[in-house]
This record gives sequence, structure tokens and C-alpha cells, in this order.
Amino acid sequence: MTMIQACQVLGIDLGTTNTVMASLDDTGKPQVLPNAEGDFKTPSVVHVGSGAREILVGEPARNMQVIDPARTFQEFKRDAGTPTTYATEGGIPITPEWLQAQVLAKQRKDAIAHYGDPEAGRWAVVTVPAYFRQNERQSVENSAKIGSIELLGLINEPTAAGLAFGVLGNKGDKTSMILDWGGGTFDVSITRFEGAEANVLGSHGDKHLGGKDVDALLMNLVVEAFQRDQGLKFAPESHPAEWFVCRDDIIRQKHLLAARTEVKFCARCEGRQVVVQVSRDQLEQLLAPLLKRTDDVITLALQGAKVAPEDIQHVLFIGGSTRLTAFADRVKRRFGAQKVLGGSVSPDSAVAQGAAIYAAKLIADSGKTMRGKNTRCIPPPKIKHTDVMPHSLGVAVFDESHDDVRCSVILERNQSLPSEATKTYASMSDDQTHFHIQVLQGEEDEPLSKCLVVGERELQLTARPKTSHSIEVTMRYNTSGLAQVIVRDLVSKRTEDITVKFNGK
Repeated sequence: MTMIQACQVLGIDLGTTNTVMASLDDTGKPQVLPNAEGDFKTPSVVHVGSGAREILVGEPARNMQVIDPARTFQEFKRDAGTPTTYATEGGIPITPEWLQAQVLAKQRKDAIAHYGDPEAGRWAVVTVPAYFRQNERQSVENSAKIGSIELLGLINEPTAAGLAFGVLGNKGDKTSMILDWGGGTFDVSITRFEGAEANVLGSHGDKHLGGKDVDALLMNLVVEAFQRDQGLKFAPESHPAEWFVCRDDIIRQKHLLAARTEVKFCARCEGRQVVVQVSRDQLEQLLAPLLKRTDDVITLALQGAKVAPEDIQHVLFIGGSTRLTAFADRVKRRFGAQKVLGGSVSPDSAVAQGAAIYAAKLIADSGKTMRGKNTRCIPPPKIKHTDVMPHSLGVAVFDESHDDVRCSVILERNQSLPSEATKTYASMSDDQTHFHIQVLQGEEDEPLSKCLVVGERELQLTARPKTSHSIEVTMRYNTSGLAQVIVRDLVSKRTEDITVKFNGK
């Protein structure tokens, strides 16, 4: 039996604001690891020096926001899977994928320093928002490779938190709702715990709804105050250092509203000062549109899981934004304060801890055994789980009734992973030999404009009758939520599988 050191396997919560890593201790419990700076959270911030001769990650990079804001990058997780290029340094395109890789590489480097083992962090499970699409998941997978990490798999963030809850805090059979509201995204998963099994029944999310959006609303109050009281246009482009200091203060004060009824934001720029006073009630009114969006996501998650609100027995908060009193009170009013759990798992570390549990599970499933510092074998996690993919996957077809191109779903959302399905399609004319296959993430009968094209392929095939369903498309989702698409021509005598490659990959 192959044995590997536990320190070689990490669970990494790659966050918009902060990144956290964890591994199993000698007893099989997940522990959060400190970084080189001695902190348990690494800011997801990267500073790229001139010519890329120096790259800083975490708190050292965050400190450069005042000195060199043009070369300091943050919140790039929100652009994952897009062709965005922020800058070029030393011939290196600074993309979201490359920046994520720098953050992941630091996790491994810090694990090596913590354990004194050059193999530490060699393998890892990395978490992604449940509502990440194919291109975004592929981006994280590519980032792990660039960061010299062998990716064991991806796991949805609320699912990882659910695993941590199942191992560390859950007692008995329960249907739980996991609310994961971090710096950049809001995800909801409905999970059924039965003994040592955790089965995700359904999930939904908003990948552009997070603490950063709350910060932006509060920053706008400061901008308005400078304009109204001082006649000064306050903006990150014109006053980057002052903007950074002000936003830092706003983040600190925002968190204080959980314990206070009122806070004050004091900002200085060009020798002038404004003071903005915000009460807890005012903040709730300000946040009303964002909180309405969280309500909508929760409702859609419940509908997708086919679970009624009264059937939810536990509500678990994950992510720093769930500390907002306005959000917590809203959830308690809807589901009952007695259902909201606290204490068993930390909102800041549960995702990384769950990822470490899943990593150990994958190691055990592969026939390997993990061992601790004293060479004793670490017991594999006593939990099983299934996850779902929140996006449907299909192909573009011409719909004669609408006279346009629509999505034909093959794999429906909220099916358990891994999953597979097949459909056959006909050509548009008897003499057609050219076929353009487009793979879509979207819902049944949605127009092409509302779907995401995640892959496409041009095919030259023999002509066939229009009425013949002779193009067979098989789609598979693996346990990481990554898809494979195979197209077969049922007319040709050749047996050729054509795997559709995802755009840009």
C-alpha cells in the first residue's frame, strides 16, 4: 500500500478577499495552517514589480496598494474564466488565471515552510463557488497547474463547508441549508445529512454578490460626502492611496456594526476631511437591494432542491459577509433563529477544512494511505458525499417555431455528480454536410444570447436525410463539475469520437 505524508495534501479555499489552507492532523481532524506571516488568512492580493522581477502575494502585496497601486491586483477571482488582461510585465500577461496561480503557489510555499518538507502541498483540492461555470472552473484548474500544484479535484465552497460541518459539528440526520456569502460571491446549497453521508440536493448562487459590493455602497457615501461638503471628486484613480486607507477603515467599521448600533467613517484627502455616520438601520436600508438578491438565490436553491422552507432544520453561515446583522436577522426571520447554527465550525475556515477532508477522501479512494509526523496512519474521513452541478449543459439547435437558435438541454442542473446523458439530433436539410456544434451552459429553450458558449467544433460529415436523428451528443460531468462532450456520427461507417474542447483551453 502506498503511503504519503499528510502534509503533502492541502485543502485550499481560494477566496476573492482571502485564501485559507488546511490539512489533516495526526488524528484525522482538519487544521488551518498559518502562512509565512503567521496569519491564518492570506489576502488574495498580488503585487507585480516592474518587469515582473519581484512578485509579492498576501499582506506584503496588500501593503503595496498605497505605494504602487497600478501594479497591485485584487478581486481578480471575479474575472476568472474571462480573457481579461490587466497589464503586461516582463513579457508576462497579468491575467486572472495567472494571478490566482500566484496565490496558490504561495499556499504551497508556506506549507513547505510550515512543515519543513519540500513535498508539502504537492497535492491539493481547491474550492470554487458553487455557481462557477465551466470556463471559470477550468481557469482554477489551469491556475493550480501554473502554481505547481497537482490538483486532486475541485469542490464547491458550500459543499466543502458542509463536509466540515458533517465531520466536526453535525449530530443526527438533518436537512441543512448552507449560506456562503464571502467577499465576491453568494452561494446556497441544500444538503441532506444522514449518518456519515452528506448529499447535496440542490444549489444556486450569484457570482457577483459579495462583501465587496457592500463596501462599494459604503464607499459611495464617502464619495458623495466629499463632493457635497468639500467640492472634491474622490476616486480610486485620482487618489489611490487615500482610497485604499478609507476602504480599509470602512471594512473594519462595517464589521463593528454587528456589535454596535452606529459607526462613523472618517476619510481624509488633499488635507480635507469628511465624517460619515451610519446606523445599523441605515445600513439595512442601504443594503436592501443586495439582501433582496440573497433572498432570491435562497428561493431558487430551495426550488431546485425541491425542499420547502419549513423542511430546513439547520442553517449554517459561511463567509465573512454573513456576519452582517442585517443579513443574519433577515435569515432568522425567514427560517427561525433557533435553526441558525454557530460555534461548531468557523465561517472563515470551514471551507478550507472541508476541502482538506475531501482531499483526504480522494487519497483514500485511490488506494493510498496518509500518515502523520510519527508515521502512524491517519484514519480516512468517515463521510461520503454527492454534489450537484447548478448549471444545465446542452447544445445550440435551430428552433423553427421561434425562428432562432435555442438551447437544447442534455444534462439538467441539480443532477448528482458524476452524471451522463445522451441525445440525438437531426440535420437542418437533406444535403447538409457542414455542422457547427456549440456547447452551451443554459436552460431549456433559452435563446443563444442568454447562454454561455463553453465549447464549439466544426464538423464535415456525409449528407443524411433531414428527418434522421443521426448526430449523437453525449455529455458527462465529473465530480469536479468539469464537463466532457462527445459527438458521434451515426451515419458514417467510421466510429470516431470527437471531444469538444472548451473555448481557449
